[in-house]
Amino acid sequence: MPGAARTIGRVLEMIRAEFPDISVSKLRYLETEGLISPDRQQPSGYRRFSQDDVDRLLYVLRAQRDRYLPLKVIREELEALDRGETPATLTAAEGEEPAATEAKPQAAKPATGPGLMTRRQVLVESGLGEASLIQLERLKVIQPRRGSQLYGREAVALAVAAKKLAGYGIDLRQLRVLQQAATLEAAIVEQALEPYRRRSGPPPEVVADLYRVVLQAHAALLHGQIH
Repeated sequence: MPGAARTIGRVLEMIRAEFPDISVSKLRYLETEGLISPDRQQPSGYRRFSQDDVDRLLYVLRAQRDRYLPLKVIREELEALDRGETPATLTAAEGEEPAATEAKPQAAKPATGPGLMTRRQVLVESGLGEASLIQLERLKVIQPRRGSQLYGREAVALAVAAKKLAGYGIDLRQLRVLQQAATLEAAIVEQALEPYRRRSGPPPEVVADLYRVVLQAHAALLHGQIH
């Protein structure tokens, strides 16, 4: 959720579950190195972080933790991403994914919250490469749960689907079409559930039945288009 710009304290709270050792001095150091650029044009002079600033910060921290990259290389990757390019270092890392998944006993720590997982767990369980996940995140196809930096199980399902579709020559950007269709279908479900929300809330069996019916209709329409 884009929302209002966040203070440095709020940003630390948001990412501390994934980076427990993060500190104000670390963020200021990354800013000094030109890797992040929060807004300083405030009357108070305090830093304000947009969601893009937070995403960029997480990219830097994950590149350090997961790929042991020096800041110079991370800066080059960010510059390439800003130009809309896939960094060569990330492309190379795609081919190293199996080795990365073998040496991961401590990387896949349990996430807090029911069914939630860290970004690293999504990569490990799906087998998707880092560069592909970054692209899907930039497209907003895969996103953390609102108000956190943790992902739901749907992120793994989407990552697995993206990897398989890429094997059929489907560009990751085309998943936006599926996302748009899902948005419209979700609106239908929400419309049907609205009368229940005005009362005590929709019964679980009603929600499950609505999802099932919409998915059946979607599958039938897709079948009809193809055949």
